[in-house]
Amino acid sequence: MNAAARLLNQGALSRSWVVSTFLTRAQLPLFVMIFAVVVSGLGVIYITNTTRTLNAGIQQTLAERNQLHVQWGQLLLEKSTWTTQARVQAEAENKLGMVVPDHKSVVVVNE
Repeated sequence: MNAAARLLNQGALSRSWVVSTFLTRAQLPLFVMIFAVVVSGLGVIYITNTTRTLNAGIQQTLAERNQLHVQWGQLLLEKSTWTTQARVQAEAENKLGMVVPDHKSVVVVNE
């Protein structure tokens, strides 16, 4: 045990004496105010740090969204290129060997 704990245990030094010696009635409100200011300052620091972290995350998400938006536009252009009538007809003729039938071989069925 250290000296202060031994004195408290023996009763030579009471807790009320320690409190009354270090914190008088006039000093207690001052101590409470200082404690409140320190806690408030730590709260401001924590909130500021959290805000900065969240803002960085928002900026990163917005950049990713913009990049995906550009990629989506490029994919739409590519899709429109692949689905044009001329492109489909050329692929059917070249790769599949399909031909456009002549008018004599076309049969129209009326329902």
